[in-house]
Amino acid sequence: MGELIGLVAVVLIFGPGIIIPVVAMVQKHRREMAQMELERTRLSNAEITQQIEALRKEIAELRHTTTEYDLSLQANLENLQQRVQSLEQELLKTSQRY
Repeated sequence: MGELIGLVAVVLIFGPGIIIPVVAMVQKHRREMAQMELERTRLSNAEITQQIEALRKEIAELRHTTTEYDLSLQANLENLQQRVQSLEQELLKTSQRY
């Protein structure tokens, strides 16, 4: 029983001196891991935001290209219509002469 009292006395005297630093180290480690996780999440969010912005820019460029293409087709169609009308008028004039 006397040995147990000595052991309890040693644990009570030196225990807090050992347990407190160990708990502090564990808490520090957890805090560092949480900070690393937050930083990783921030970087991931930044990458996603950059990708979304790149997609928006690409869509805007595609809209611009399709609008130009549509306008070009419309101009070509009008030009062809004028040429057909001109040819029809020439054909009509030629057929009226004979």
